Amino acid sequence: MRRRLALVFVALAVMLTVGFLVPLGRSVSSQARLRALAGAQSDARGVATALAAVAGSTGEVPGVAEVEFVLNSFGSSDLMVLMADGSIIGIGPPDAVEVASAATGSMVASVADGALAIVPVTFGGTGGQLVVTAFVDGDTLREGVGSSWLILTALGLIVVIGAVPLADRLASSITRPVKNLSDAAHRWAGGDLSARVVPDGPDEVAESGRAFNQLAERLTDLLAAERERAADLSHRLRTPIAALRLQAESVADPGDRDALIGDIVHLEGEVTALIEDVRRSESVEATICDLPSVVAQRMGFWRVVASAQQRSVEAEVDEGSPLLVNLPAAGVLTVLDNLVQNVLTHTVAGVGFTVSTSSGPPRLTIADEGDGLPSADVFDRGSGSGRGTGLGLDIVRRLAEQSGGEVTVGEGDGATIVVRFGEPVSPTEAS
Repeated sequence: MRRRLALVFVALAVMLTVGFLVPLGRSVSSQARLRALAGAQSDARGVATALAAVAGSTGEVPGVAEVEFVLNSFGSSDLMVLMADGSIIGIGPPDAVEVASAATGSMVASVADGALAIVPVTFGGTGGQLVVTAFVDGDTLREGVGSSWLILTALGLIVVIGAVPLADRLASSITRPVKNLSDAAHRWAGGDLSARVVPDGPDEVAESGRAFNQLAERLTDLLAAERERAADLSHRLRTPIAALRLQAESVADPGDRDALIGDIVHLEGEVTALIEDVRRSESVEATICDLPSVVAQRMGFWRVVASAQQRSVEAEVDEGSPLLVNLPAAGVLTVLDNLVQNVLTHTVAGVGFTVSTSSGPPRLTIADEGDGLPSADVFDRGSGSGRGTGLGLDIVRRLAEQSGGEVTVGEGDGATIVVRFGEPVSPTEAS
């Protein structure tokens, strides 16, 4: 953009320079022609005045001798006198006689290779008896014009060359604020919430910078408020858990008390882990995770929940074989939680399920022993049955696609859902 603006400014400078210097050059040419013709007219009038004086002193029309004497006294070879009988005294252009005869009384006439200044001689109240002409050749008419054009051309080049750095600076003053605004927006998108711009440049661009800063401040305030609400939520979740723990400690049977306290402690740990996952999800750096590790940790919680419903749970997860996926741990947990919750919601108590991970590409599979999926459009938003909102599986689908994968329905007696995740792209592959 900077280069295009600079070229536009240079083009404008060229147009303005040409628009100024061309008329100036033409004016110089016109002035040179007028100056040369003025000299010729002055010489012709001088001869005409001298001839009129001779006629006035003698009372007769000057003859050839008087005319030649006057011409010789001026010492110019470009002067010529057209006598009353049509004869010519002096030297002029080949068509001077015709021009002089036809233009008697005129002041200037164009002829081949030059111009002719014409002055009629009057005496005794009678005009047209003699005509004096002065010839000016083309070189004299253009004297100094060539050098003037060279000077004007050099001046124009200097102006254009000098306009290049000025145009670049002007273009930079416009594009720099725009680039700064773009860089700040990219930094914001990359997670740098402190990115701001200094309003600069044209009014419109400066106003855009101020609007960006206001938006950034507003979003920063909203994010801070969300963090505060998350902290409040953490407190609100831990409070009833603490109350349950106190109640569990009052159970008389030691075995039941220890089992109940163990479940509550586990639940407390899962809630704490969930809150930490939410907090970690605010960081843009946590973009990948180890699928088996995340699934294995979460299945401890879901085993407790499934046990309360007399469900059998199998977790086929090999934590010893890292399997990286292009999704943060919070995203994987959301996928797993929604899939398990879908089983618990849409199957009767006692129906078991299996959760497994596999490679090539990374996959998470959950299969239950229920009646199967009602239709193939269960992943469409809002397509849930009366016992669900229809949002859970849609969230699963969007997270899988966000990672570069997809969700498919597997084969089996019950319902089988396979989530394929995208693998992290190495810097070499990205380039």
